Amino acid sequence: MSETNKLIIDLIKQDYSLREIAEILKITEKQLYIRIKQIINQGYQLYPNYRCDSEIYYKILYGKQENYTFSISMPKKEQTFRCIVISDLHIGNINSDIKLLDYVYEYATKNGINYVFVCGDNVEGDYTVDRKYIKNVYDQVEELIKKYPYDKNINNVMIYGNHDHHSLKEEGFNASQKIKNARYDIIPIGYGQGTVNIKNDNLILFHKLNESTSPVISNDEKLILSGHGHMMKTKIKEQLWLCVPTLSYVSVDKTVDVIPGFIDLTLDFSKGKFDFLGAKHIIITPKLITINETRCKMKIFENINLDEVDKGKK
Repeated sequence: MSETNKLIIDLIKQDYSLREIAEILKITEKQLYIRIKQIINQGYQLYPNYRCDSEIYYKILYGKQENYTFSISMPKKEQTFRCIVISDLHIGNINSDIKLLDYVYEYATKNGINYVFVCGDNVEGDYTVDRKYIKNVYDQVEELIKKYPYDKNINNVMIYGNHDHHSLKEEGFNASQKIKNARYDIIPIGYGQGTVNIKNDNLILFHKLNESTSPVISNDEKLILSGHGHMMKTKIKEQLWLCVPTLSYVSVDKTVDVIPGFIDLTLDFSKGKFDFLGAKHIIITPKLITINETRCKMKIFENINLDEVDKGKK
């Protein structure tokens, strides 16, 4: 972003009108409108407020989140859907490595996989000043846009986590909008949560925006793919949760080293709705090694008495 556009944002935050900003910058109001459009296209949420004296003031909308359902259609004869699930890239952190995505793409291409689900914290954001090699969140998003791999046969369905959301909440910078404007192969479906519809069933991509955040269940979804935890776990709450490993070397516990990895996920729809799940946990060493495989028949899972499970734990 140019220094002039950064100054415009700063003046908007100080509640200067467009006329006043144009006078300060010694440009015409028409030239200023062009720059306002550039700023909006670069990911800032600017909305005009028209005063009765004809003055126009732009406001930055902080913290707005847009979540929606993304649908993937399948031919009737197709009974299985396969994708890769990744999370917590933390681009900008000194322990991130965007080149790890090359392993994911190579694996996807080799296995004919066309979708990657991304479960949040794609950039480091404004956190951890002492552990960033890219200091500015805007530049972190630029790094993602430029260096995230591209393949015409692969789509990325992406939600945004607490690290991505912080700049929207505090600065009005919408990483989702910026990426959407730049990359058609990266499809943003929400901050904190997004729903993916496949055939006759939904699953949820989820990432905590704060410690009290929980997924919103609207259609009896049985599967949640959750980022934020930085390690592979399978757990049963009201739904089946797959906690997705980090695709970075960033650890939530500084005393524990992490090995980056991803999930190769297969969903079976042979009975019309989502009936069977197979999830391989693959780590990058840099060789790809499958270290764990979760196989679950959803009919059996749905019949589990959670009260009895809780009793068994006591």
